[in-house]
Amino acid sequence: MNVLVFSPHPDDAEVLVGGTIAKYTQKGHEVLIVTVTVPNQKEKRIEESKRAAAILGARVLVLDVDPFKLAFDRDLVQLIDKVINDFTPDIIYTSWINDSHQDHVNVTKATIAAARKNACSLYMYEQAIPSGITPYAFRPQAFVDISDTIELKIKSVLAHESQVQSFTEQWIQSISGRATYMGYRINVKYAEAFEVVKEIKVIN
Repeated sequence: MNVLVFSPHPDDAEVLVGGTIAKYTQKGHEVLIVTVTVPNQKEKRIEESKRAAAILGARVLVLDVDPFKLAFDRDLVQLIDKVINDFTPDIIYTSWINDSHQDHVNVTKATIAAARKNACSLYMYEQAIPSGITPYAFRPQAFVDISDTIELKIKSVLAHESQVQSFTEQWIQSISGRATYMGYRINVKYAEAFEVVKEIKVIN
């Protein structure tokens, strides 16, 4: 199975889908993390992304869209279209459409447009950490028990050293805390949660 994870910036995928990614790769599935834009410290953050992806057993592709030109437009849709056509995913994960960060929203709108052929399932992960306040509520509909991959998730986040330095230890605590909270909701130790845009099931 091919699993495609759109990460608007370096670290978004690890923070929000890291445990799920590790579960896929441990079962032999191929996961491609697509980093759309790198807003600062480009060389350093790309290297951090590669190290983090390797920890999870995934590959990373950096589209390197100019952050000042990242908009929901035909150019971005065509770029994401190409990634989808080349990789032919069975499942796509993207950011939450009501995220307070405009880059996350634009990437998700373009992803939904590019996935219009309905050839794969599409899920949205939670609002980024750290993040601004939004008037909308994330509605978790699909949960993944990541109790056995939480350590890999945190290790992959720690690979983003520039962000650890910027956000301090509280950043790691908040990521672990969210996984604990979502785990509690489904009676496991740690979990990640997603909103379902569409789920295509194949019954053999």
